[in-house]
Amino acid sequence: MKKILLLFLSSLLFLLVGCTQAKEKERDQSKNEDNNVLVKADSKSIIIYFSKPEMTGVDTMAGASRVALGDGKLVGNVQMLAQWIGEETKFPISGIEPVESYPNNHDKLVEQATEERTKNYRPKIQDNNINLDDFDTIYLGYPIWWGDMPMALYSFLESHDLSGKTIIPFSSHGGSGLAGTVNSIKESAKGANVLNQDILTISRDNIPNSRKEVNKWLKSIGAIK
Repeated sequence: MKKILLLFLSSLLFLLVGCTQAKEKERDQSKNEDNNVLVKADSKSIIIYFSKPEMTGVDTMAGASRVALGDGKLVGNVQMLAQWIGEETKFPISGIEPVESYPNNHDKLVEQATEERTKNYRPKIQDNNINLDDFDTIYLGYPIWWGDMPMALYSFLESHDLSGKTIIPFSSHGGSGLAGTVNSIKESAKGANVLNQDILTISRDNIPNSRKEVNKWLKSIGAIK
């Protein structure tokens, strides 16, 4: 009788261990599928970004929203990152442009961006004449505005069917890092595979001297050799 009981308990323990291991494996696989988005250097990729350099206002330089190029031209921080990524990968680049341009003045820009976020507003964006069906992967660049993506990013993500595509975020920030925007991209781009680790996010103050960091990041995710 004792032998039968011991055999029964041993069998039960074996089943419990097996079930536990199977569930753990299933969780690990699910976690890997969620976190480890495969970046292919030979995928059909495009770089899409939103960038708004401030041109006037007392806080323009303190805001550090722009980079001065050698020829005196001013570009936005994220535009600079997008250009560097494009030069290294040879991927095409397209900017997200609102139908109504944002103000150049720092104070007015802050006022409008704050109002848009408060109202959860979706500004209309221009048609960039890009057929996203031609691309598998989107490198998506944006600045962090007051702890969130600019609302124009939501307009872009919600106006396209991005299911099945890989989205690789990159951003500039003023101290908040990514500020939870990766989850916002996932929620807005239903069905897309969003990279959520090894993401390039650089302080706006460091953008002018960050090209090496951009190259290092591209190599780390397998975009270039």
